[in-house]
Amino acid sequence: MPSQKPTTCPHDAGCRAMALTQLRRGQSGVIRESGLTRADAALLAAMGLCCNARVRLCRAGEPCIVAVLGGRGAECRIGLAKSLAQQLHVEVVVDGPAVS
Repeated sequence: MPSQKPTTCPHDAGCRAMALTQLRRGQSGVIRESGLTRADAALLAAMGLCCNARVRLCRAGEPCIVAVLGGRGAECRIGLAKSLAQQLHVEVVVDGPAVS
């Protein structure tokens, strides 16, 4: 039977990742690691929700609704069980103009 070990992806040691469910509504982040089983991680990856994917929290709670952000402004919304969303860890992305 295949292993059901949690999967993670490497990220910078200075990364301050937090659970996807800790984002505020409208806040964006980049998925940096996951505590999901390989099967759950593969299912979400097939929908574009994988390591280094940029996401925006649309609705917290059950289900947790996130927008998977693509290039050229494209996005896809996905509803996740809160138990899955809590296992995805994101690094917050600050939107807006660069500060010099």
